Amino acid sequence: MKFLKKLITSTWFQHSIFWILSIYTIGSYFSIASLFKVIDFFYALLFHVSLVFLVYVNLRLLIPRLLEHEKYVYYILCIPALIVATYCIHELTFEVLFPLMDSDYYMVSFTEWQVLVSIFGIYLVLTTLIKLSKSWYKLQEVEKEKLSIELDSLKTQINPHFLFNSLNSIYSQALGKSEQTAETVLELSNLLRYMLYEVSEDKVPLVKEVEMLENYIELQKLRLDENSRVEFLVTGNLSEVKIAPLLLFPLVENAFKHGLKGVSEAGYVSIRLSVEDRVIFAIRNNLGQIDDMEKGKYGGIGLENVKRRLELIYPEAYELTIERSESEFLVKLILE
Repeated sequence: MKFLKKLITSTWFQHSIFWILSIYTIGSYFSIASLFKVIDFFYALLFHVSLVFLVYVNLRLLIPRLLEHEKYVYYILCIPALIVATYCIHELTFEVLFPLMDSDYYMVSFTEWQVLVSIFGIYLVLTTLIKLSKSWYKLQEVEKEKLSIELDSLKTQINPHFLFNSLNSIYSQALGKSEQTAETVLELSNLLRYMLYEVSEDKVPLVKEVEMLENYIELQKLRLDENSRVEFLVTGNLSEVKIAPLLLFPLVENAFKHGLKGVSEAGYVSIRLSVEDRVIFAIRNNLGQIDDMEKGKYGGIGLENVKRRLELIYPEAYELTIERSESEFLVKLILE
C-alpha cells in the first residue's frame, strides 16, 4: 500500500501518465482513420517535440521564477515569446528533423497556425493550473502540519506551578501520616496521565474533561483554608458531547491562580458547566495576589492559550467573554 501511494505521488509517474494520455489524444485528434494506428502514434510523437519544450520551459523556468514570485507582468510578456519559439520548433521538427530520419512514412506539418497556437495555449493553461494546484495542495499540507504542531504545543503549555504545589501538599500529608495521602497521589496520577497520554485526539469526551477538572480541583483544595469556597456545578447531558482536550483547564487554573490568595476575607471560585444545544462554561472568582513565580516565566499563558486554540479549532463558533472588576474576575465561554 505504501509503495502504491509512493508510486502515485511520484513526479515521474504523474508526468508519464500525462504524456501517455497526451500522445493518445493528439494522435486520435489528427488521425485520418477511425482507429488509432501506428502512423498516428508516430505523428503524435513528432508533434510532442514542441509540446515538451513548451510545457517544461513553462514548468521549470517561467512559473518558478516569475509566476510564483508574483512577477505577473513579466510572465505574461514571456508567454507570446514562448509560443513563437514552440511554433518554430514544431516547424523545424517536420521540415528539418523528420526528413533526416530513415522512415517509410512521409509526414508534413499540415496544421494551420491558428490551430497550433490554440493547442499550445491549451497546454500552457492546463499545465499551469496543474502546477499551481499541486503547489496549493502542498501549501495546505504544510499549513496543516504547522497547525497540528502549534496545537500540540498549546496543549503542553500547562502551568507546572500547580504540580509543585500538589507535590508539596502530598509531602505535608505524608509527614502528618494523613489517610488521604494515597488518594491524593492517585488523583495527581490520573490528572497527569490524562494530560500526557489521553489528549492526542482532536476531540475528547466532555465527561473525561470534567473528570480531569474534578481531580485538579480536589488537588487545589488541599492548599485552601476552611473559609475558602469552591463550587463546580455541572448540568445537562455530557455523554454525547466532545470538546478539544485541555481547553477548559487553563480557565480553571487561571481562576485558582488569581483568586483565593492574599485576601483578608474568604476567597471563592465558582464554576458552572451546562450542556443544552450549546456548551456554556462560566467561572467567577475573587481577585487575590499572584506570587513571584507565577508573575515570571509561567504567568499569562492561560487565557492567551485558550484564545489561540479557540481561533484555530472553533473559528466563528464560539463566544468568549472576559470581565474584570476591582474585586472579581469572570470568564464565560460558549461553544456552538
